[in-house]
Amino acid sequence: MGHWGVKSYENDDADFAIDAGMERVHGDSYEDLMDDRNALSFDDVQKKLAGPETLVAAVESLKEEVGDAAFDDWDDTERLAFAGIIVRHAEFGVAIPGEWLDRAIAWLESEEIDWDEATLRKLRRQKEIGLLRSIKNVNA
Repeated sequence: MGHWGVKSYENDDADFAIDAGMERVHGDSYEDLMDDRNALSFDDVQKKLAGPETLVAAVESLKEEVGDAAFDDWDDTERLAFAGIIVRHAEFGVAIPGEWLDRAIAWLESEEIDWDEATLRKLRRQKEIGLLRSIKNVNA
């Protein structure tokens, strides 16, 4: 899995799954918005289109890539990708199902991946956990 940043969704598996979720839900309109000639940034396009449907579609896409393994049997990179999907949608204000929220928090808290920029990742992970916990508290 390739990483290009310290955010949970800045890895190939999360990126591919989020992209697939957007494509499944929005089809050609997503492709049109992602065109380089569009004035909207990548983040703006995803923020505009993110919703409960894209969240479900992204998680389903990741599950298809992982195969038949139960959530508890996923490896660290698969868990990071899942958490990344959840975090990305949470940042956009999408409601996250409680079970997925709990799983993402737990997996972020127990993350054991070695990062080149360990301190930056630790700070980012704390921010992501804080965001997800704040959503959980609002939903409680």
